[in-house]
Amino acid sequence: MTSQIPDTFLYQGEKYELVALDGERLITPQDYGMKPQMLHTACYRGFYSTYEITNDGLFLTEMVIGEVEEGHKSIQGIMPKLPSQNSHGYPTYKGLRLITPFAGRIRLGKDFIQELYVHMGYQKPTAYETLLEFAFEVGKLVSMQDISDENSKNRGAFKKMF
Repeated sequence: MTSQIPDTFLYQGEKYELVALDGERLITPQDYGMKPQMLHTACYRGFYSTYEITNDGLFLTEMVIGEVEEGHKSIQGIMPKLPSQNSHGYPTYKGLRLITPFAGRIRLGKDFIQELYVHMGYQKPTAYETLLEFAFEVGKLVSMQDISDENSKNRGAFKKMF
C-alpha cells in the first residue's frame, strides 16, 4: 500500500496533518449522498479534506473528491470546481465553512521527519517534530495540548519494527 494523503488542518495560521482520530468521524462525501471512487494509490478512500480550527469551532473548508457514482452533489450550496483539461487535478469544493459536529480527540502533526517516512498507510505520529492533541465536543474546541516532547520519546519505534 502506498502512503495515503492525510486530511489537512489549519490552526493559528499553521498547516497540520491528521495523524490520529479518536471519536465520531469527520465529514465525508457519503454524508452528502456521494460514493467516491479511489483517486489513485495514494488516496484509496477517494477524497481528502481541509479543516480549520478556530475558537468558534471545527470547520470543513475544502474537500477534494474524485469520480463519484451518479455525479457530484452540492455541499452547502457549493458545487466543485472542475480541473482544466490540461490539469491533473480533481474536482474541489472550495469556499466551504461547514461546522463539523465532531466529538472526540484528534492529533495533528507538522514538521514531518523524512527519514521516518513509511511507504504504507498514513504516517505515524512519531514521525512529526510537532504533535498537538485537540479535544472537541460537538465541534467546539474544548482543549489543546502540545504533546511533542512526550511524542519524541517513541520516535522511530514503528519504523525500527520493520
